Amino acid sequence: MEGAVDFCSQKQQFLQDNGVVFYFNGPVSQEVVEGIGDAVRTKLKHEDAGLSMIQRVFTILVEQMQNIIRYSTDRLADAEDGAETALGQIILGVDDEGGYFVSCGNKINSADTDKLQKKIEQVQHMDSDELKKFYKEMRRKDPDADSKGAGLGFIEMARKASAPLSFSIEPLDESSSFFAMKVKA
Repeated sequence: MEGAVDFCSQKQQFLQDNGVVFYFNGPVSQEVVEGIGDAVRTKLKHEDAGLSMIQRVFTILVEQMQNIIRYSTDRLADAEDGAETALGQIILGVDDEGGYFVSCGNKINSADTDKLQKKIEQVQHMDSDELKKFYKEMRRKDPDADSKGAGLGFIEMARKASAPLSFSIEPLDESSSFFAMKVKA
């Protein structure tokens, strides 16, 4: 048992040293989104983050978790009803400048990487007026045929972010890649 305690203590220290306030790795469902959202709001209230910051962090967190639910190719099947739950990871942390960030990661289809990269790069360096205009324009359009949402998530995250969206896509094998995103609130 002592080895497990040492392991946990070392990991906790590593996370604290790297500014991690909250870490989750596992199945992501709508219920998990709600539970994590509530936990993060409570944590930020206790840290006196301010209502505006709490809302920005919450919006970014929810958007990233929705992307995991919709697009993660790593899934668990429920033995009873056959329903699938997406797998992914979420990190909430504080950076070197004292600002909050939200990171997510999950497996995706490699065939989707070019389109995903273009969507993010399109909004990455827009200013607030351009993002607002683009958001309104996209709300009037029908979502892409292969989209599982309204297609507004990256725009909404960019609108709430205090710096350009940061992301990486790393190939894992012939058919899957790992997508990671970090958004500074």
